[in-house]
Amino acid sequence: MTLLHLHAALGLYAALLGWLLLLPVLAASVWSIRRRFLPDSSQQHAWLAGVVCISLLWLPQVKTGDGVYFGMLGAALFALIFGWARAILGLSAALVLYTALTEGAWSNLGINGLLFALLPTAIACAMQRLLERKLPKNVFVFIIGNGMFVTFAATAVTSLAMLLASLPTATPAAAARVGEYVTYSLLLAWGEALVSGMIFSSLVIFRPGLVLTYREEAYLPRRG
Repeated sequence: MTLLHLHAALGLYAALLGWLLLLPVLAASVWSIRRRFLPDSSQQHAWLAGVVCISLLWLPQVKTGDGVYFGMLGAALFALIFGWARAILGLSAALVLYTALTEGAWSNLGINGLLFALLPTAIACAMQRLLERKLPKNVFVFIIGNGMFVTFAATAVTSLAMLLASLPTATPAAAARVGEYVTYSLLLAWGEALVSGMIFSSLVIFRPGLVLTYREEAYLPRRG
């Protein structure tokens, strides 16, 4: 993905537009889970640890000579584990922490929240519900379908959206090589999907209570 918006200051109107679009989403997320955020202490610890891990995951980046940054995203996995409302709030918190750690542009938090939190969460959760309706309710389908293919699709689309959003602030050399950056983003998204699939499958098998989108009675019903 490109992390250019975390470092390059945007115009006033673009920053305001980002905030105007993001704030209602944050309010809706808080409202939807206002009475039952994370009742279990292990889920609370996992959510807080995920916020910190996501912000640290964004720290190691590869910078090209044209000024475009690439790195891992991790947002789709976070959404698949905690659901849309908790994912948006958690990814937004990770974005705030990352911006503080790297002295990023605070005015860009609105746009960055849309790209780093809302977009991958919306794609991952929508595809997760689609798989649940269209495919057999099987634990292996849940693990492979969500952990790998949903993660890949959400990460790839989000990365492409970030590249497009970075074009107005990109150098002419970077804009001319956007096709190469698209290929690199897709390769990076597939690598992230493999890692996310392993993490997701491990959680579903060993700690299913931490995966809030997993329902054992639906995917692994008791017999007899």
